[in-house]
Amino acid sequence: MYHSSTIQLATIERSAVRDGFSEPFHKVTFELISDGIPSSEMVVWVHPAYPDDELIRVAQTFAWRRLLDLSEAASKDIFSEEEIKSLWERVKPAAW
Repeated sequence: MYHSSTIQLATIERSAVRDGFSEPFHKVTFELISDGIPSSEMVVWVHPAYPDDELIRVAQTFAWRRLLDLSEAASKDIFSEEEIKSLWERVKPAAW
């Protein structure tokens, strides 16, 4: 039920217009890749005051914190690994 996951840099758009802000930000997009699951993207906005040579590292730090917060929020009232496997065995299609 669980798949290995990775994050990789997809694009960097420098000096992009960010809604609600008068100055441009760097828009860093990461691709979230998990075996067997269609990929998703995460956009991280980085203020241009951060050093250019640290842009990706800063964006990764922001992404890490956001993913950690999302993980904690998503973990409320979840099935244990054993429970989800048991449930799947009861509901999986015959072709599986």
